[in-house]
Amino acid sequence: MVCDCVSSVLVQKGVSLEVIVVDDCSPDDTGAKIRERFGDIPRVRYIRNKKNSFQAVSRNNGARIANGDYLLFLDDDNILGKDALVLLVDEFRKNPKLGLAAPMAIHKRPGKNNLIWSLGSDFNRWTSQPKDNCPNMPLEDLPPEPKTYSTTYYPNGFMVPRKIYDAVGGFDESYVQIFEESDFGWKICEAGYDAIISTMARTDHLGFLEPGCVPELRQLGIEKPYRTYCFARNRLRFARKHFSLMQNLSVTLVFAPLSVAYYGFVALKNRRPRIAWAYFWGTLRGMIGLN
Repeated sequence: MVCDCVSSVLVQKGVSLEVIVVDDCSPDDTGAKIRERFGDIPRVRYIRNKKNSFQAVSRNNGARIANGDYLLFLDDDNILGKDALVLLVDEFRKNPKLGLAAPMAIHKRPGKNNLIWSLGSDFNRWTSQPKDNCPNMPLEDLPPEPKTYSTTYYPNGFMVPRKIYDAVGGFDESYVQIFEESDFGWKICEAGYDAIISTMARTDHLGFLEPGCVPELRQLGIEKPYRTYCFARNRLRFARKHFSLMQNLSVTLVFAPLSVAYYGFVALKNRRPRIAWAYFWGTLRGMIGLN
């Protein structure tokens, strides 16, 4: 999957680019596959984390050695559409206040084929629940004229100018995983920059599901205990950092306990008691401000 992703980037036209593959200490033969496919291509570089460090650290590690004026952070379960990079760069050239631009992500997996991920992502500031514009809208229902949609962040794949990445301090590594993308996008918007999704620039999102994954839990983002712990903890950390005092109190004192009950019920219904415990423990730690 990662090799196909890299190949889709290398065929982009109209921009000078390099590709940095960050291997988060995977236990398989990822490194060998990358060297086999791209070892003779100087603009493809491969680095490996010394230990499994998750998304925030991995993205910062890649950005640290990147040379470009623009950084595209792209998850490996993507096939980048034709001319996506030059289309995104053009958006920055047209708008000096643009701080983040994302290609429109299109689901490409059984049960969700040709559905648009979202045309704008945000949060309800009183509950911290995500709000997406037109989630899972069929691709054929998209208006035919090219358009950009406002957003506050975007998961999966997005571009930022290097100078803005440096100005906001990159990804906050204390999040580890989950909400690190949201926090990064919000830092850019809070600094006075715009963030958009372009319907002209596109990526096919394959949405990898690991063997044994329970679809209902995966849909909620709680398929693994540690990921679940980070999700529950970071939800409260994000609210404390970005919401008003009254909104934060609403999230912490009202919505968080209700979430523990709901997510715990769903986890136990699917016979995953460790996930129920992880959500409770993450919520408790988030409430008192601990990592």
